[in-house]
Amino acid sequence: MQIVGRTLLHACALMTFLMASSATSFAQKHPLDALTREEIVAATKIVLADPRTRDFKFQLITLLEPDKSQVLAWKAGNPLTRRASVTGRSDAQVIEIDVDLTAKTIASVRILDGVEVPISIEESSKAIEVVRQDARMLQAFKNRGFVDPKKIDCAPFTIGYYAIKAHEGQRLLRVGCFDISRSTNNIFGWPIEKLYALVDLRKMTVLEVVDDGIVPVSRAEMNFTELAARPLRPVEQPTLIAQPRGKNFVLKGSEVSWGNWRFHVRFENRQGTVISLARWNDRGRERHVMYQGYMSEMFVPYMDPDVGWYSRTYFDMGEYGIGHLASPLKAGIDCPQQATFLDAVLADEKGDPDERLKVVCIFERNTGDPAWRHYEVNKNSYEGRPGVELVVRMASQVGNYDYLIDWVFNHAGEIEARVGSTGIVGLKGVTAQAMRDASAPDDTKTGTLVAPGLTAVQHDHFFNFRLDLDVDGPANTFQTDTYSRVQLPPPNPRRSIYSVIPQLLEREGIAGRPNHDGHEGLPPDVKLRVINEAKTNNMGNFVGYEIVHANHAHFIADPDDWPAKRAAFLQGDVWVTPYDPSEKYAAGQYVFASKGDQGLPQWTQKSRSVRNTDLVVWVNLGMHHLTRAEDVPVMPMLWHSFRLRPFNFFDRNPAVDLRSKFAK
Repeated sequence: MQIVGRTLLHACALMTFLMASSATSFAQKHPLDALTREEIVAATKIVLADPRTRDFKFQLITLLEPDKSQVLAWKAGNPLTRRASVTGRSDAQVIEIDVDLTAKTIASVRILDGVEVPISIEESSKAIEVVRQDARMLQAFKNRGFVDPKKIDCAPFTIGYYAIKAHEGQRLLRVGCFDISRSTNNIFGWPIEKLYALVDLRKMTVLEVVDDGIVPVSRAEMNFTELAARPLRPVEQPTLIAQPRGKNFVLKGSEVSWGNWRFHVRFENRQGTVISLARWNDRGRERHVMYQGYMSEMFVPYMDPDVGWYSRTYFDMGEYGIGHLASPLKAGIDCPQQATFLDAVLADEKGDPDERLKVVCIFERNTGDPAWRHYEVNKNSYEGRPGVELVVRMASQVGNYDYLIDWVFNHAGEIEARVGSTGIVGLKGVTAQAMRDASAPDDTKTGTLVAPGLTAVQHDHFFNFRLDLDVDGPANTFQTDTYSRVQLPPPNPRRSIYSVIPQLLEREGIAGRPNHDGHEGLPPDVKLRVINEAKTNNMGNFVGYEIVHANHAHFIADPDDWPAKRAAFLQGDVWVTPYDPSEKYAAGQYVFASKGDQGLPQWTQKSRSVRNTDLVVWVNLGMHHLTRAEDVPVMPMLWHSFRLRPFNFFDRNPAVDLRSKFAK
């Protein structure tokens, strides 16, 4: 999480939703469908009728998925048992409630101590108002020349955990503020630096105000449109994706059919888009590839030790929820004009359903590249087919940053997970107006001077994806193929070649080996794949899917530093665990103020077998964001991705059967 201002929080109050093309369209259609409006209302009524939920504050109402075996055995028309998972808090306790919606009863209640639910919109809004009314903050604003509080907006920052004795056992936020007197479309461009309030969320009081000195607020122009006061470029001719004869995919309820692909899509508060039951129709035979895939955590640590910055090590999913902060998609910009848009409904803090339109879009696009081609010079002949993809997209405004999360399918049997970052970089107020100023060396130790009085602070973006792969069935094995140089003796004129050394992973853990800094990083010359040792293609090769994974940065931190402990899933690039439906998120279920005692490093200490079993692969993506002038006032889109690619899964190129001409 970067910065969530009051304006965003008011908007987010309208953005709470689970996916549905209409409020009731998913009722009784598929066991993995999102909860409907009626089911959310029913779950809330059942919970509030129980005496154990007095003073209960709702945090999440979501689908409690049936057992995987039940889902795989389910057939259209079969009866469904619907269950809801309700999470909330009462005072300092977290309460988890399983609701049987079919029987209209509470199936179980669990009361947890020592953990915290994610921050709610209601808490954030109240914390901001408390700060804006605090006499110490009002005086500090006046000391900086702000006499009209309407010209100031504030934002809550989660503060993580740093073993600070005064913070133990409390639910805290740090709040900082911004000058919005000149803001039209960028409320984050003018930070009021070195002034912060610490808020106790349980008592809704300001515990502490830190005023570390006055830094003049930048006078730079940071609005998007005003910065283009110089002549705009000439109006461009439209570049469009057109489908005058209609779409090639079918959306039936929550299931998508496109080419040979079939999959289920839903939207959740924490994960955003969830793709399930991805399978390929192989000449009439349905073959499973991925039971479920979603982003499980997002970690954004800033690299500045100042009092208002050291704690900015945000877990955007576990502390906030990217579905919770999802934003509407704009046709013609975020998605092509002809995209199919899906609506959603979530539960708010009172347990009431709340709707928002266009949270997910689905569209086809011609990539402009061939799916395959060959030109034969001897015959002057050419064969090729256009590369077309199907994209499932969402967008989440997590404070000052905007993220696009895509699931991309193509006709070659591949699935790509993509994350695009844009929005506004985290800006710090400084005294330097240019690099020639005497204060510039100190002001740019942890960032780049991008405008007079503003440094964009260096930071990282890390994304973890949970992939429950079922390659031709749930019994799978993880294999690494390492390239190794082989020396050739005389008289062979070649001195060396390489061979490939396969290794099957027997026990859960990190799929890799230590690199120079002790991080379990993958060597560059290794392939990763999930195989099914009980299934072969026509040549007798084990069927499989490889994970094409590259361009991943590593978290550069002392292992004993609290952010490194809390984000310990970054110790490795790729992890493998046996399937366990309770192990959903790489950093654990409850991340707000966590101490790093949850998640992948803890689970894998069990050393469970992952040979010929139902396994889950956890893939990290990451980048170091060395900020630059081109990142302001709004950052150009930057993408990171990995790809699931068939490896001996088929007997031939699965896209070779594409027709050479489009339908008339």
